[in-house]
Amino acid sequence: MGLFTKNKSLEVFSPVDGEIIDISKVEDEVFSEKMLGDGLAIIPSDDSFYSPIEGKLVTVFPSGHAYGILAKNGVEVLVHIGLDTVSLNGEGFDIKVKQNDSVQVGDLLAVVNIAEVSKKVPSMQTPIIFTTESMEGKKFEIQKTGKVKKGDLIAVVK
Repeated sequence: MGLFTKNKSLEVFSPVDGEIIDISKVEDEVFSEKMLGDGLAIIPSDDSFYSPIEGKLVTVFPSGHAYGILAKNGVEVLVHIGLDTVSLNGEGFDIKVKQNDSVQVGDLLAVVNIAEVSKKVPSMQTPIIFTTESMEGKKFEIQKTGKVKKGDLIAVVK
């Protein structure tokens, strides 16, 4: 059994200090209606965003607002910092990684000037999405709700 890592559960850790909210409460129907996949969201209370899983960065948007990380078990986790933040074209985002980088849990992805960015977008809600295609045959369980600190275990994918 140990040879088949595709069946191994994936622990997902909070990428930022903040408060977890249900995905259905996100103020953007692309996320609240789970068009990209299911997940949860965090209202961040800190400017530094870290990798929630170990994996490979398959997507790093040039604007710095979103990061797709592919885990060894095939699950892709999308960290989308704020809503409509792509419209800022990177303003307020200091990207610390590159596409195709390997990341460990807790590696710094970006530093975001939340005070400035939050004035220009509808919300800083940060969806953490398990992409639909990558979740075939898998389920996730939320491990923590309410206030979280960076590095807290927030979900497990089985």
